[in-house]
Amino acid sequence: MSVVRYTFFSQVLREQVNVMVVLPSFEGWRDRQGSKAYYDEYGRKKTLYIMHGGSDDCSLYLRRTRIEEYAMEYDLAVVMPEVKNSFYSNMIHGKNYFDFISKELPAVMENVFPLTHDPKERFVIGNSMGSHGAIKWALNCPGFFAAAAGMSGAGDLEELGFYDGRKERVLNAFGTMEQYRGSRNDFKYMVDKHLAEGTKLPRLYFCCGKQDGFYNGAKLFAEYVKEKGVETKWEEADGAHNWEYWDAWLPVMIKYLVKGDE
Repeated sequence: MSVVRYTFFSQVLREQVNVMVVLPSFEGWRDRQGSKAYYDEYGRKKTLYIMHGGSDDCSLYLRRTRIEEYAMEYDLAVVMPEVKNSFYSNMIHGKNYFDFISKELPAVMENVFPLTHDPKERFVIGNSMGSHGAIKWALNCPGFFAAAAGMSGAGDLEELGFYDGRKERVLNAFGTMEQYRGSRNDFKYMVDKHLAEGTKLPRLYFCCGKQDGFYNGAKLFAEYVKEKGVETKWEEADGAHNWEYWDAWLPVMIKYLVKGDE
């Protein structure tokens, strides 16, 4: 696998942005046909977008997990953008990070790198704050991904306790509870809206550690989506809100994303 740190000027954010990209590449021990044959047959790759957690950056999955090896198993390209503590939102007090993620980022990535244009071969996953970003992207752009996964934190913000104590980062990203409800950030609203309109949603996967502070809220949302008839899978096990848990479950979630429940 090859790793590229790509920097470009974002027209949406009006600043330079960093993205880490993992691409399948020739490795002699694995590809016996030789490099010429490998690259002669090289086509656009299935793509996994990874959303980082709060206070992290585009490098954390490379530093804390075996993402290259997990991607290698499925011949996946991986795109890891960076959005600061934005919650992947068009922020009430801040920049339009959701527009950057959902519009500008894939347009740039799919033109610069050999990434798929086929929604059936696009997937997204995130941890903690990134789980919110992954599921929000999937729910707001249901035709863009085949499947989405949230680890440790995807759900209704009130049930997750985000408004307890009125944290500054939450208010900057989402505004008040009144501003949150009925917005693109309100997952229950988005699910109900799509179902009422007959829109097909991507497959959704969720996991959370039983010792994680977001466990109850994450489980409630997964159950809500499943009861609505959306193709959904919930997984739980002992674990906290940390990289030990996420690296253990990352390959499980990637398998679900790419292959379904087979």
